[in-house]
Parts: sequence; structure tokens; C-alpha cells
Amino acid sequence: MTQIVLKQRYLRLNLRHTKSSLWQSVKGFMRDFLNVSKAENKQLSEKFEFLLKYNEECTTDDFCWAAITIFDHWLYETDSFHIISDATDSQKLIWDNDIKEFLAKLVDLEKPLKYKYIGRNSKQKLQFSRFIKHADIGTYVADLFNDVYIANLVFPILGIDLWFEDNWTIHFKYRNQEDCLEMLRLASELELFILPAYSADHLNDYENLSTYMRENGLGKSVQKMTHIMD
Repeated sequence: MTQIVLKQRYLRLNLRHTKSSLWQSVKGFMRDFLNVSKAENKQLSEKFEFLLKYNEECTTDDFCWAAITIFDHWLYETDSFHIISDATDSQKLIWDNDIKEFLAKLVDLEKPLKYKYIGRNSKQKLQFSRFIKHADIGTYVADLFNDVYIANLVFPILGIDLWFEDNWTIHFKYRNQEDCLEMLRLASELELFILPAYSADHLNDYENLSTYMRENGLGKSVQKMTHIMD
């Protein structure tokens, strides 16, 4: 009986400690961000209103979709996934660092805002918040690549929303290709490639995007069709 009572007390204390630790973590997380003003939130909600829609409900008038990756074409198109399986750990580490360097330098171009969804169904709204705790936001955002797929990050001036995928790939939604030119230049400088998003083909405007990139001297970073045609 004594052992059972002691065990119950231990479990209650342990649960109390766990709840306390969890609450401290939540409070710490909450202090990392500060909601933007109501006026700014309204402007951002209007600019990124497509985030409240399903992809199937959208057209290229809402947003377009493309991807940034270390490969010059989608590997499935040439049955080339062996490039990954054959890669050494040191090579994969280089690829990791390439993606993280891009994300860190992207933050140098513009500090992102985090967003979350409030409410449900037709009453759902967006709430944007600004990073206030992390001194090195670039490192924080870069590290997210290993931790999450959905980052819930937007870059208002660049006009992009991005999220992550396996195999060193970053997807981004954009409203205006002119607005995200500096991001495209950064990707090209780091020898990354911009590829079309075939998984949402009705949102794919890659023909115009690749033409725009070539016009701005970024042709080396567009999809390499020679691999696919061989």
C-alpha cells in the first residue's frame, strides 16, 4: 500500500513538473513573437488572402507556385534519385549547408513575419507576428528547414510564402515575379535552381517566370531541359 501511495505521489509530482515545463516552453515560444498592429495585419491579410483558400480554389490571379532546389531538374523526370542515394554524407552535408545559407541570406534581404490561423471555416482569419527574441533570425529560419515542413513564414516586400520539402527543396508562392527578383538573384548567386511546381500545375506560371529570369541574367538557374529530353 505504501509503495502504491508513493508511486501515485511521484506520478502527480512528475505530471505537475511536466505541465510546468511545458507551460514555460509555451510562454517562451509566445515571447518570441509579437503581433503586428491591427492596421498592418489588415494590409498583410489583404496581400496574402490566398493563404485562406485551398490551392484547388486558386488560380494564377491569386498566386503562382515554384520551387528552389539544389538540382537543375526534378529527379523523378529522369529516374535519377540514385544521385541522392549514391551521395556521400559529406556531399549531403554540403547540400544542407547550401539550403541553410540561402535561407539565412534571404532573411538578410528581408526579415519574415510569422502567421497563424484564427477561427474556423468562413470566419477564419490570419494573424501576423514579428520576431522579437532571436538575435540571429537567419539562423533560426535556416534551422527550421530541418524541423518543419510548414514554416508559416511570409516575406511581405518580396511577396512570398514559403515552406519546405524533402530532398533539399523549398517551395514558394508568389504574387508578382518582379517583387521576388532579389530572391531569385540570391538563389542564382548560390548556384541553386528555380523549378516549376508540377504538383499544382494550374498554379504553374513557369514559362513566364523562366523568361523573366533569363531577361534578368539568371538563365543559368532555370530548369535544364536537356536532362529531360535525353
